[in-house]
Amino acid sequence: MVWNKEKAVLYNGDIHYGYGDDVEAVDGINVAVNTVIQDEKEFLNHVIKSTNMKCLTPLSALEGECGFLAANLYAKSVFGEDALVNVSIEKQADGKLSGYIRIRSKTQGIALSLGDKITLKQKGGT
Repeated sequence: MVWNKEKAVLYNGDIHYGYGDDVEAVDGINVAVNTVIQDEKEFLNHVIKSTNMKCLTPLSALEGECGFLAANLYAKSVFGEDALVNVSIEKQADGKLSGYIRIRSKTQGIALSLGDKITLKQKGGT
């Protein structure tokens, strides 16, 4: 918020923060977690392996048992396009995992392709 006394103008605009010079999150989709896997870290590793992405979240931040997990993943396509994935999951009282996987990329095609891949791979648990 900026207050200019001379002109009596109050500016209350949004502040936008970029993820980096190379990545601008333009298109994004959410994929609901729907899996038979019941361990948060096992599910994260399954998503990483299934999508061939790199985990940006330090392993030390993923240690311990607290019933929820949040991690950021990154990949670059063969066409040079970046994709960011945020995995946010929680273990329910019945042992099932719930949450969302947010996929962002400059182009909608990459986000949709990753979303389809994650949706198909998470259901089988393999």
